[in-house]
Amino acid sequence: MIDELRPLDRLELRHGGEVRYLNDPDWVEEILPKDKIYVEGFFSAVCRERGKIVPGTRREGKNIVTLAGREFYARVGSYSSYSPLTKARTDGVRYVGFGIGTTPEVSSVTHLVTPISFDISSGGLFLAELAIPTYPLQTSGSFGTAVRYTREFAETELSTVGTVNLTEAGLFTDGSPSSTPVPFTPGTRDRSLAQSLSQAPNSYKSFEILKKTQNFVLQVAWEIRF
Repeated sequence: MIDELRPLDRLELRHGGEVRYLNDPDWVEEILPKDKIYVEGFFSAVCRERGKIVPGTRREGKNIVTLAGREFYARVGSYSSYSPLTKARTDGVRYVGFGIGTTPEVSSVTHLVTPISFDISSGGLFLAELAIPTYPLQTSGSFGTAVRYTREFAETELSTVGTVNLTEAGLFTDGSPSSTPVPFTPGTRDRSLAQSLSQAPNSYKSFEILKKTQNFVLQVAWEIRF
C-alpha cells in the first residue's frame, strides 16, 4: 500500500460566524456584489446672512427615492406607443417643497408630513420652481450620470411670518397624475398649499431642525446620481 499526500489549498471566508469556501458557487453568488444600477440622491441646504454661512445651519446627506420617483425614472425614457410615437412620461423634475413635519425615509412616502408655503401669493404656493439643472459629471461629449437641482429662497420666502423650523423636503415633477386626457402632462402639477398633501415627491429628505428666519436666505442643492 502506498500512502499519497496531496496538498489542497482552500480559501476560507467567514460570514456571520459561518465558515464557507470560495468553491461554493451558491454562497459566492449570495455575498459578492453584482453589477447593479442604483439611483441615489444627495441633499444639502445652508442658510446665509449677507453672503456669509450662518453657523449650525448646514444640513446634508443621502435621501430616499420614493416609489413615485422610481416609477418616474422607469417610464421617462420609454414609449407608451410607437404609432403614434408617444412617450410614457413627458414631465420633468421642476419643483422643491419644504415642510415642518417628519417621517422615516422610506420609499412608500407619498407626501410631506406638514408642508408649508414658500410665499404668500395666491393663498400660498407650496412648490417652488428650481433653477435650470446642471450636470456635475459632464465631460466633453457627455452629460455624465448625475444631475443637480438648486434653488435659493429669499429672506421672506418659507419664513413668511417669521422664523420657521424646517425638517423635511421633497423633489417634485411638474406633471399631475390626474391630468387629462394624458396623466403627468407637463405643467399640470398643482403647486398650492391646499393640495400639498396629495402631491407625491420623487425624493424625500428629513433632517434636524433648520431655523429659517427673515434675516437668512436658504440655498438648496439636490443631486441625483445613477
